Amino acid sequence: MTSRSLVLVLSTLLFLPAIAFSQNSKQELNDQFWEAVRKGDSANVTALLDKGADVNAKFRYGMTALFKAAERGHVEVVKILLARGVDVTVKDTFYGQTAMSWAIQNDHAEVVNAILDKQPSSANEVFMAGVSNAKPPFVQIALDKGTVSKEAMTRGLAITTLDKDYAPIAEMLKKAGAIPPPEVKAETLQSYAGTYKAPNNPDITIRFGDGVMVGNLGAQRPQPLYAIDQVTFSPMFVDGVSVKFKVDGGKVSGLLFTDGKNSTEYARAN
Repeated sequence: MTSRSLVLVLSTLLFLPAIAFSQNSKQELNDQFWEAVRKGDSANVTALLDKGADVNAKFRYGMTALFKAAERGHVEVVKILLARGVDVTVKDTFYGQTAMSWAIQNDHAEVVNAILDKQPSSANEVFMAGVSNAKPPFVQIALDKGTVSKEAMTRGLAITTLDKDYAPIAEMLKKAGAIPPPEVKAETLQSYAGTYKAPNNPDITIRFGDGVMVGNLGAQRPQPLYAIDQVTFSPMFVDGVSVKFKVDGGKVSGLLFTDGKNSTEYARAN
């Protein structure tokens, strides 16, 4: 080995401990940051961020500190994290949910409002969570932002017909100008009931009773459906899915099942 090579090797060996120390120090700083967030210690959170803690550091299941602050309802800490550029779109690797979802589940309306200010595009998510779980405060927060889509409001109004507990939300939506789904005659809805098949795909079964049409769309659990138009329907509690019935000569011969960008033709079996 030449003297030059020996110098390079020795320099590398001496440099490695410094790198390891730096990495350990950074991890310790992030761990302290997580603990401060968990406790709701806003002053310490700020101090640790100033020292170099990573606002977007990932912890268990890919969660950031924003998840813990949202879960605990630490509003001031949430505001600090948002101001420091925390990524509000991160989803955990276990439930596939965002910090916003955690705040909604734990009824932290102020936290939801703060995150929504940072990400107005989440208004539909907040709105549907509020409607689906009969939580008027979240519905109102979303409506106040003025970014809830007309489609979401129509869907929300359809959900409120399922139970009397939704009555307060129904009134809120009507005042906000929500347009109800188109009316479809009971005999038309009954004509859609049946089993539909497609090769290499789970059967789709449509049922109608008590004024509500229900379908198990593919592998999904049975869902109440609401009308988009006279032949097209979507599940009330699932996004991006629809069925469009094919009517030939007054008889229902099949349907088109759409899930996101994928569509499959089904033939009626009975």
